Formats: sequence, structure tokens, C-alpha cells
Amino acid sequence: MNYKEILLYGIYSDLRTEVARRFLGFLWWIIDPVLYMGAFYVVFALALRQGGEDYAPFLLIGMVVWKWFDSTVRQASVAIVGNAGLIQQIHIPKSLLVLIQIFSNAFKFIIVLVLLLVFLLAIGKRPSLHWLALVPIILTQLYLVTAVGLLLAGIIPLAQDFKQVVDNLLMVMMFLSGIFFTADRMPDSLRFAFELNPMVVLIQAFRSVLLHNQWPDPSHLLYVLVVATPLLIFAVLFIRKNERRYPKLML
Repeated sequence: MNYKEILLYGIYSDLRTEVARRFLGFLWWIIDPVLYMGAFYVVFALALRQGGEDYAPFLLIGMVVWKWFDSTVRQASVAIVGNAGLIQQIHIPKSLLVLIQIFSNAFKFIIVLVLLLVFLLAIGKRPSLHWLALVPIILTQLYLVTAVGLLLAGIIPLAQDFKQVVDNLLMVMMFLSGIFFTADRMPDSLRFAFELNPMVVLIQAFRSVLLHNQWPDPSHLLYVLVVATPLLIFAVLFIRKNERRYPKLML
């Protein structure tokens, strides 16, 4: 079995196992993000009365995009540690374990994205050719989560306490990624730093396409690729260098 077959089988097995161990099966892939987004909508849109008429789709787009990044990075970061028993028994490229988590979450994101598109159509948003731009935006975010996921997955087995730092950083990052507000709500002195966050760029790109039927700025997507590429290169080299150390660290 070659690495491609291992990857595809791993993704299939991961999804099937997740469905089998949940009472509601694959429906939980839908229920979980809906509950997650609904809770924030109740707090920010209803209780705190943030935003205006289009705040619901504005918020939901941000939450769907962020949820993909957040859940993927969290799960990918512990992919090597979580498979300690497996890697102590057989040799398997550790990056494959991380990629299985990344692509499994990408599959679930597509399901949630389809539901989001149905919601937008139901509230009167009209599709256009601009929606085709979702493909490069999705691929750009997939590239980013792959880079971050591999990097964290390589580091955490060497310093497992770092997982707590990652969890807290992701929580802080959620409020600084433009999910609840746009860059024009930030003070001028902080706006430049705010827009350096790749997730701000990606969430804005999704909103431009889905809410305003506008093409995303190619330079913004290129910026995300420029940020992610050195992270990805370093992550791949780092994991490769420590391939044989990981099983010993988790004895």
C-alpha cells in the first residue's frame, strides 16, 4: 500500500469511526457547528444587539470559516501524540497522520459550507459567477491549515505542555480574526496589525464573494500563501528530522 492509499484509507477510516461512535452519526457534523454558531449569534446579535440587518449571514460566514480553521488545527496538532500506540508498532510517515485529520475536517467543512449556501439562498442572497471564487479561497485556507497543523503537530510531541498554549492562543485569535466585526471597527493604530492575520484576510474573502458578489483580491490570497509557505517548509523538514524521535518520546 503506497502513501496515497494510506492517506485515502486513513481519511475514510477516520470519518467512518467518527460516525460509528456517535449516536447521531454523521448528523453531528451538522449539529455541532450549528449549535456553535447559534450560541454566538444569540449572544452577539440578539443579546448584545451587534450589527445590522445583514449581521446574521455576516456572522455565520465568519463562524463557519473560523470553525474549520480552529477544529482542524486543534485536531491536527495532536495527531502524532494521539497515535502513539500506532507509531510505536509500525513505521509510518508522521505527516500522514496529520494530513488524515486535515483532510477529514476539510470534507466536513464542505458539508457545512453547502448548508451555509442553502441558508444564504433562503434569505434572498443571489448566486453569481463570483461564487466560483470559493474554490481558490478554500484551497488557500486548506494550504494555511496544512502548514499550521503540520507545524504544531511536529512541535507538540517534543513539548506537550505547548498544547495548552495553542488552545489559549486559538481562543484569543478567534476574537481577533474579524468574525464579529470588520477592520473598519478597529482603531486606525491597530488596523494594520489586525489585517496581518491571515484568517482576517480569508474571512473577508469569503464575505466578499458570498455577501457582495465580488471577486476576492488576488493579492490578499497571495499574502496568505506567502505567510503559509515558510511555515509549511519548516514543518515538513522539522517532522522529517524528528521522525524516529517521536516513538521514543511517547513510551
